Amino acid sequence: MALSVLAGCATDGKVKAAPVADKPIVATGPSVARLEDGREGFTITEVPTMDEASRRDFDRAVALLKAQDYGQAIDLLEKVIEQSPGVTAPYIDIAIAYQRVGKPELAEKHIKTALMLFPEHPVASNEYGLLCRKTGRFAEARAIYEKAIARFPEYYPLRRNLGILCDLYLNDPACALEHYEIYGKAMPKDAQVTLWVADVRARLGRN
Repeated sequence: MALSVLAGCATDGKVKAAPVADKPIVATGPSVARLEDGREGFTITEVPTMDEASRRDFDRAVALLKAQDYGQAIDLLEKVIEQSPGVTAPYIDIAIAYQRVGKPELAEKHIKTALMLFPEHPVASNEYGLLCRKTGRFAEARAIYEKAIARFPEYYPLRRNLGILCDLYLNDPACALEHYEIYGKAMPKDAQVTLWVADVRARLGRN
């Protein structure tokens, strides 16, 4: 079962599709497999399933999230979660929606549920790290990112956001440079990170 999981951008607050390396997550759950056709990345599959009606509601909720209609998206996702409590994607998406409407406590509740179902889930971990950063829990955010990276080193948004955390909030430029460079090599079209790499290298005297 393929499900769309959304992730928030680290800097602009918009909702964007969350890639796993150069491809999207196919689904969420406990089974992880690398792609076998030469591409970088992996797929994550889960055993719990949705019935057809819940799947339609979920797809509508994702469309509403993309349209920034968070209230209706939340209503639909709550319904989906009630019907399919073992599927992680709705918890992640509703957490994103709750963050957008200024309810971080509810966002955290749902992200924690997703991570209970699937520890170190890369998208859930990325969102949880962002939430911790926004609420001033910088050490906790770092631990979340590092733990998820240890299991999913090719989920590059984790690298980008850990770099930002180390750079702007933890005064650890060496950590920032490490993860900016890994992200930059994987995502060379991200010109902003290229500038960040140059800036941190200059501060570290590595130019």
